[in-house]
Amino acid sequence: MSQQKHRITLALGSNFSAEANIEQAKARLMAAFGKLRVSRSLVTSAIGIVSPPFVNCVIMAQSNQDMQNVLHTLKCIEADMGSLPEDRRKGIVKIDIDLLQFDDIRRKEEDWNRDYIQLLINELRHG
Repeated sequence: MSQQKHRITLALGSNFSAEANIEQAKARLMAAFGKLRVSRSLVTSAIGIVSPPFVNCVIMAQSNQDMQNVLHTLKCIEADMGSLPEDRRKGIVKIDIDLLQFDDIRRKEEDWNRDYIQLLINELRHG
């Protein structure tokens, strides 16, 4: 019996060794979910915190995990990469991986309203 494949859309961001951390996160996500569709990376100003600029990208993938397990996998990747709450309070974000969409369930509505998220998702969908 085959397991259902769920469509997932992720937003990645980093403002500390950003290029290296984004690449490491991509490799870990590929190990967890297999084939990834990855947008280009964009440098954006920090939103809501005082910090250096962020490198951001969007990833689309498929998973046979349910939403709770996908979220757990993302949190484990963040933790394994050393993303700590105390660093975030200081404006240091080694890696942030947000689940924007799981099948037809949109999450993080405030992120969807960001111009760079819309741009990168549209490029992935139509490019």
